[in-house]
Amino acid sequence: MKLWRSEIKTDLDSIVKVVRENTKVPCAIGFGISKPEQAANAAKVSDGAIVGSAIIKIIEQYGRDAAHHVGEYVKSMKDAVASV
Repeated sequence: MKLWRSEIKTDLDSIVKVVRENTKVPCAIGFGISKPEQAANAAKVSDGAIVGSAIIKIIEQYGRDAAHHVGEYVKSMKDAVASV
């Protein structure tokens, strides 16, 4: 089962720039953020990274045993964002 999108090709910098030019509302990036390095890159240009589908896929893969795996995944994402 493939859990992650291998790369994000969207020009996030330009999109976030336009959002910031038009509003003071915090801007978070989602859709396709599934790897720690992707979360770190999102955090470099925005106010946050949104991860949802990857967690759902972990739950689908591990079922009732997913809590530990989700915890490890969330920690890896948190550490990546904190390193920015």
